[in-house]
Amino acid sequence: MVKKTSHRHFENNPFFIAAGGITLFANLAQSIFVLLIVLSILQLFGSSFTPYPTELSSDNFTGAVQGWQLGDWLVAGGSGFILLLAAALVSAIFGGVSSYTSAMLARNQEVRLTTAFRVAYENVWAYLWLQIIIIVKTFLWSLLLIIPGIIMAVRYSLAGVAFYDDKKQLRGNDAIRESLKLTKNGWITTYASNVLFNLLTLGTIPAIISTGVNAVLYKQFEQAGSKKPDAHWLSWLTLILPFVLLVMAIFLTIVIAIIVGLLGHKAL
Repeated sequence: MVKKTSHRHFENNPFFIAAGGITLFANLAQSIFVLLIVLSILQLFGSSFTPYPTELSSDNFTGAVQGWQLGDWLVAGGSGFILLLAAALVSAIFGGVSSYTSAMLARNQEVRLTTAFRVAYENVWAYLWLQIIIIVKTFLWSLLLIIPGIIMAVRYSLAGVAFYDDKKQLRGNDAIRESLKLTKNGWITTYASNVLFNLLTLGTIPAIISTGVNAVLYKQFEQAGSKKPDAHWLSWLTLILPFVLLVMAIFLTIVIAIIVGLLGHKAL
């Protein structure tokens, strides 16, 4: 039996939030948890056996395209649109399963695999529209030097959970506004709770982490309202760590380039 989170207790340590979310996920939605584990393993091994790319002559490709008639362009465009739509629908279904599971876990309810897929399928178009709105809004925010886009993407992350919260039944922008309200004064905790475990697991199980984390945060943010504790020091460390690693990588690249240049100059 999973203990309910106390109204007075707010866990702001991102490590414990993620660990608690994964435990909650494994306890109350075992079949979905196992499915995501299997998919993660298949993806991991699948990426290790990617075929070597074949060389493609740009001249040959250009020559072939130049010979296309209007019908060929229509077929190619239609095929591309169908493939894109199919990929978007599959992504919306699996994303819906994750968000629905998070919403149920936030209420300490067990989730069955068949139920999650059925609900995700029934709401696939509305959920896909929600994801399109989020993508467009995030892109527009990203035009302001990238960082605002990252922040807003984090603040939109609970919109899917609000979408499947049967007590609210929010759609589109209403679900997004609910996510913004919930993550107010808590976006750093939200960011770190997802990113820290992804760094520790080398990004191998992001769907499992986000499903559990979103469930815990959704429940806590609802109970806390706007009165949330300050971000944990580990959250701040997780926030700046990618930038520190990026600066170190750039610095190391420059140092190596200088050393190679000096050695090449001496060789001459």
